[in-house]
Amino acid sequence: METRIVNNIPEWRYQAEVIARLHALEDAGLPITCAGDMNRAKRTRRERMEAKVTGLTAGEPDVRVYITGGFLLSFELKTPKGSRSKDQKDRHKKLIGLGFTVITIKAKTPEEIADEVERIVRSYL
Repeated sequence: METRIVNNIPEWRYQAEVIARLHALEDAGLPITCAGDMNRAKRTRRERMEAKVTGLTAGEPDVRVYITGGFLLSFELKTPKGSRSKDQKDRHKKLIGLGFTVITIKAKTPEEIADEVERIVRSYL
């Protein structure tokens, strides 16, 4: 898997911090659960084929938060210099067109991005 470094922080740590925060909120009794994706992982040709036929979709948001009452929030997490790829723009547009909420967040640190995700999730409860 390719790892980009921003401010000496590996990109995957941003997502790991958000998932850890969401799990802590769930453990504290908030009526949520979450799931994350790692679509950027480097794969062999065979692994790419297997991922595609089993449903891995290019551009899917990084984190999904399922909230009581059947509500779904999707988050795309970006480092300070990160930007959405064409696949991400296309996928997010499709999801929004279907009525889902997709939120892109940029932050300087994993803690800042987790704080913002928590703030948004709490605002939907």
